[in-house]
Amino acid sequence: PEVPWFWSDQYDVKLQIAGVPFDADRQLVRGDLAGGAFSVFHLSGDRIVAVEAVNAPADFMGGRMLIGKGTAVDDALLADPTVSIKAVAKPQV
Repeated sequence: PEVPWFWSDQYDVKLQIAGVPFDADRQLVRGDLAGGAFSVFHLSGDRIVAVEAVNAPADFMGGRMLIGKGTAVDDALLADPTVSIKAVAKPQV
């Protein structure tokens, strides 16, 4: 299914949003809030339902893909900005 998304450039800030956070039961922050490059992932169970990325285009693109596929993710890996967003998916059993 098509994942709704939005972006806006506000001076030196790139804001990118994908998904709909209404069904989220928790949020997880990835990145450096003080440094101005971070993402807030909204999760329901072990699935990402939305992502809000600030100066973090790789998180936005990867999050959008994971939302669209309904892929289960590992919270510890998702929270670690040194781990590629492509590597946060839980192994398929």
